Amino acid sequence: MSDERLERLEAQMAAHQEVLIALAAALGEGESQTVFRAALDGLLTVKGQEEDPGLDPDASFAFQYRVADTIRAIVDGAEARAKK
Repeated sequence: MSDERLERLEAQMAAHQEVLIALAAALGEGESQTVFRAALDGLLTVKGQEEDPGLDPDASFAFQYRVADTIRAIVDGAEARAKK
């Protein structure tokens, strides 16, 4: 994949993350936020790893971990923005 394509994908992902943070922060307190947060919390669970991945996790576990880490960053960003 070319450097230009990677840079474009990174910019698109950053934009999507900012939009999601703004949407989540705009929910405010209430039932909608509770339901949304519960759904996001469910996404933070890495699936299919019954055992400790050890020092060299397989590729699918590593990918799921990176996805969960990004979701966590969105949740944290939305909570911080909502407090402003």
